[in-house]
Amino acid sequence: MVTIKDIAREAGVSISTVSFAFNGTGPVAPETRERIFEVIKRLNYQPNSAAKGLVTRKTNNICLFTPHPGSDFFSFSGSQTFSILLQGIGDVLDQRDYNLLIAWENQGHKAKTPKLIKLMRERAMDAVLIALPSQDSSIIHELSEHHFPVVIIGSNDQKGAINSVDVDNYEISYRNTMHLIELGHKRIAFISPGPLNYLVCEDRLEGFADALADNGIKFRDDYMYIGDEKEASGYQAADCLLSLKEPPTAVVAGRDIQAAGVLEYMRAHGLSAPEDLALVSFENTHIAEKYGITSISTDLYEIGKEGAKLILKMLNRKKERPPQNLIIPSELVVRRSCGASGPGKPLQV
Repeated sequence: MVTIKDIAREAGVSISTVSFAFNGTGPVAPETRERIFEVIKRLNYQPNSAAKGLVTRKTNNICLFTPHPGSDFFSFSGSQTFSILLQGIGDVLDQRDYNLLIAWENQGHKAKTPKLIKLMRERAMDAVLIALPSQDSSIIHELSEHHFPVVIIGSNDQKGAINSVDVDNYEISYRNTMHLIELGHKRIAFISPGPLNYLVCEDRLEGFADALADNGIKFRDDYMYIGDEKEASGYQAADCLLSLKEPPTAVVAGRDIQAAGVLEYMRAHGLSAPEDLALVSFENTHIAEKYGITSISTDLYEIGKEGAKLILKMLNRKKERPPQNLIIPSELVVRRSCGASGPGKPLQV
């Protein structure tokens, strides 16, 4: 295998001169540079990325840090949903010749040194994208204290302090609820997309509750159901809600798959939407289109893409700038399930 020493010997220069020419890190006479690159081409020299990193202090590695694959985060997010996020990140990094590394938090035990801090100290990555449903603020603050580039993807409690990209989960939930209120509903239930310790669920519940409060509608605990990533949770939620003495007339479902479960329950019991129960949801996936569900978009591809673009901007900046909190626009696509006219009509949020 050809080494940098071979290049230096063939070109009649020092190893440091070859390094300066190849990496642009020092002055090299034009004729010398031309001779070095002629030798590189002739010998088909392929630089070792690790050796190059020692010179440039760059790895060209961007780390995506997630929960452990065995955790319920991946069930909650859904493998297809996570792959859409990955595609958005990967498409941007591929264009800039960066590698995407995936690391995850320890499960079941606490390491003396958190994995992200260890990776930073070992210089195994140039920057990190954090996709956790609830962040360990102490780790994020330690990374920031070292001026290490960090972007949080998805809901976070560090707004204003750390770079982040997400949809506004509070606002889209508020908008979904307002849509039903504007249609005349006052008995409105909420199905959480997952456990309330996830920030996205907390934000959406808060948006729902505030929309009710702003319109003089009392929040009812019996109109609240904690769902999960399965259609069955929507079916079970409908069974619980529609069995109440005073059932709701409308439901804000936490995700399209849950809304599909609600509709399946209604079909099985001779009910229909929106005549017996109006329904809105989140994600605007193919499921919403298939079932005719009014749903608001949460574009994970765009979130991943903008997160990757933001982290690359940080790496190329010579001066630090105030953190950016990017919000990806969402659309409410109105279909038959809510009872509004104009199926498939998008409304900007």
